[in-house]
Amino acid sequence: MSSSSPTPSTSSAERRMSNGKAKPKKAPPPVSVHFLGTCSGGGPIISRQCSATAVDLGNNIWLFDAADGTNNRLHQSSLRMVNISRIFITHMHADHILGIVAILGVIMSGVGQSPAGLERLRQAGTLKRPDINIYGPAGLRRLIRTMLECTAITLTGAYAVHELIPEGGSPSAACKAGDLHVNEAQGIDFHPNDQGVWENIVDDRPTRGIKGWRVSAGPLIHRVPSIGYVLTEPEPRHPLDTAALIPLLQRNAEALAELDPPIRHPLSLLSKMSSLPPPKPFKLPSGDVLYPPEPTGEAGRKLVIFGDCSGGTPNKAFQRICEDASLLVHECTNAAIPEGVGKGEKGRLVRAAGLEQSLEKKRDHEFEISARDRGVVREPWVFHGKRGDTEKRVAAEDEFAAKKIAVRAKAQSRGHSAPEDVGEFAAAIRARRVAVNHFSAMFPSPRYVSNDPFPSLLGPTSPFPYPTADITAHAARLPPIPLSPNELHLRLIMQTIANQISAEWNGPHCVLHGVDEPEPHLVKMAVCSRDFMVYHVPSHELTSEEIRTMANAHSEANTVLRSWANSGGVWTVEQGKQTWIGVEKEPAPTPAGTPVPPAVAGAGA
Repeated sequence: MSSSSPTPSTSSAERRMSNGKAKPKKAPPPVSVHFLGTCSGGGPIISRQCSATAVDLGNNIWLFDAADGTNNRLHQSSLRMVNISRIFITHMHADHILGIVAILGVIMSGVGQSPAGLERLRQAGTLKRPDINIYGPAGLRRLIRTMLECTAITLTGAYAVHELIPEGGSPSAACKAGDLHVNEAQGIDFHPNDQGVWENIVDDRPTRGIKGWRVSAGPLIHRVPSIGYVLTEPEPRHPLDTAALIPLLQRNAEALAELDPPIRHPLSLLSKMSSLPPPKPFKLPSGDVLYPPEPTGEAGRKLVIFGDCSGGTPNKAFQRICEDASLLVHECTNAAIPEGVGKGEKGRLVRAAGLEQSLEKKRDHEFEISARDRGVVREPWVFHGKRGDTEKRVAAEDEFAAKKIAVRAKAQSRGHSAPEDVGEFAAAIRARRVAVNHFSAMFPSPRYVSNDPFPSLLGPTSPFPYPTADITAHAARLPPIPLSPNELHLRLIMQTIANQISAEWNGPHCVLHGVDEPEPHLVKMAVCSRDFMVYHVPSHELTSEEIRTMANAHSEANTVLRSWANSGGVWTVEQGKQTWIGVEKEPAPTPAGTPVPPAVAGAGA
């Protein structure tokens, strides 16, 4: 905090005083993560686009990966594309990069561009200042330059591609004046430090003060070089007491203008004192001393956003940078589903309903041929049967445990992750929130009405067969439809993935194993993301409202999953009327019309 006292020993409480009242605490700037594409390379499918995630920092949007079709998702979302200033690419697979040039073509549209304007850009050469900065692995610069040249897209302004070069590697293309595309500014080739980490590839603090974020990056394990990014907010600081400082600076205006060098705009000192790193105290001609704002004692937010990987990072130095993440965004391509939830062939059909069947038949045939070529037998779906007694229950759990091991091994062999990988890494870095994406095409997205991270499992169904950014805006014309057994089945399949992650994340004390076990204490709840889902990160630590939301979601999930595993459905009560929603025949009614426990109220909420 700043002070007009001539002595630096004034207490922080006194320095925050204005007209005898304590300066109110200022809320952190809003930060939200928008999931625009959550499918793996097996997609897109009707309910999921391939990889794209946007971080909204207020008037500044950073995009992470840009699959083909990301343009449409951006147009459909509430985000303003004009605010996109940086694009980060995790790796060079097609399902993460094919939308980049199309996005540049919209944001930097050359409609109205003249030959004279292009010539000015060409003459500027390496002196051009980029409007959009793009970061990613070696190869990205050459790809974008080649695509622009081959497609002859006319752009305005300039972009720059900064490549993160691995140890012993080299950039994909030079950045001398004669090498650049007409709209290309000179990029930076970032090399890792001696610990294999690309530190501070972005540092906005000198220009944006406490609103400026830093970005570091590190290596992940995948089939091609893959990168994870860590976004770190500066340590929150108390706001300047402008009510006291502005009159003080105005009284010193004439004397400040006579200094060498002169300060002709005294209010500029407010920006100087708020800059980062914090400046030294500044003594005014009156003898009063200005101090930079003091830290609030709270931690700044940290977002960890990974590309494709087989669980966390192998680099210990980079893992330390990831520690204490406010939000971890991690891939989870595949997962085992317990038979108590999957219900055998019924679950397979629910998961495959959104796929293009002619393509699936062709792929299935190719998989069979590939399996025979490798001398292996394709792993069948696991059918555990009903859990009628302890022996069957133990057998089902043993079979599910074996299935999880097999699915995890298969995912890792392809450079991907299973729920255990995500949960273990989230626990290792002490993540406060976890959201997973990059699902196999066999995990279509549920059709929730809400785009919040924790909608009710028993809420109504969106009337649209595809993701919609603002469903409520259309509700008057096309209201939500009642929850169906198949939709609930799909929601519970995805919930078991989140539960498996949460079990590992919360540690060995958590007995929630993704099926139907009760958990008496609050556990942190991971989220399976959906296209257009928005995860707000109001602070580093979970707020009391977030804790309540997680507790309610956890309680509902336990109740519904237990009923589903035991009976193949759930009773709901809405406006005094009971309804059975399930894939098995409803249990016999009880006397006086009381639903068979457990009954869950609010199915239409």
